[in-house]
Amino acid sequence: MDSIFQTVDPQDLPIALQVMGTLVGLAIVAGVGINLLLLILMRIRPPSFPQHTERMHRRPWSWRDVGFLVSAVVLGFLCTEVAAEILLAIGAEAAGTWILQLHTLIFQVLSVAIIVYLLRHRGASWREAFGLGHGHVLLRIGQGIVFYLAAMPVVLFYGLVSLMLFHALGLPFDRQPAVDFMLDPEQPLGLQLYLVTLAVVGAPIIEETLFRGIAFPAMLRHTTLTRAMVFVSLIFAAIHFTPTAVIPLFVFAMALSLAYLYTGNIIVPMVMHLLFNSVSLGMLFMIRTFTPELIH
Repeated sequence: MDSIFQTVDPQDLPIALQVMGTLVGLAIVAGVGINLLLLILMRIRPPSFPQHTERMHRRPWSWRDVGFLVSAVVLGFLCTEVAAEILLAIGAEAAGTWILQLHTLIFQVLSVAIIVYLLRHRGASWREAFGLGHGHVLLRIGQGIVFYLAAMPVVLFYGLVSLMLFHALGLPFDRQPAVDFMLDPEQPLGLQLYLVTLAVVGAPIIEETLFRGIAFPAMLRHTTLTRAMVFVSLIFAAIHFTPTAVIPLFVFAMALSLAYLYTGNIIVPMVMHLLFNSVSLGMLFMIRTFTPELIH
């Protein structure tokens, strides 16, 4: 275990990191408390999963939409790889930076185009397609915060399990290239801010719309609830291309699907995703600033 985590005396850490650690600890305690409360409430009044599933069935999406979505995204990534190979072949300087921008831009632009096309093709409004008219927006934001807190203890536990598993198998601990880029103080500030904005705003909105808003209800039309959740969550975890994060991301994706199923409003998983990315990046930047030796 010593090769996974470096032992640091809490008193040697800067005040900012101590405060951050305290807040994270309080959030975990709050999450455990929320989970216990939810278990009690579920015993008293079990959730009506058939009713929630039927609500998802009324969404306008089908397996053809999922096939089109996956095909378009894969084609976009293939085009990115071709462009990357061309840049590398001509010896372009800072090719890695351009490749990273291409990957992120193509995914974001393609995703927005796919969502708009599918909405027009189905003749559906944003409200009916993603449940945006169900409940006041402040209520949904509050639910997103509560569900995020409830998910965090479980996600952190499986994150620890993943690290221990990789350590036991002697596998390397890799981060996403975009994360490494954002943690590198020598990279252009403007590009780092661009990636942070995508991670905190773009990814929660677009990925939740695609995976929870479209793919999950579409799969639910043709298979069981459990299989639909597992399939969508596996794809969600896999596209982040980080082996060490597959297990915790899969668990978090399951929580996102449950939150969307229960509330019927896409704002809830968006808020959860936004908080997850924001807190993760905030912790990484704090560690990079005060104790950079911990992330190398």
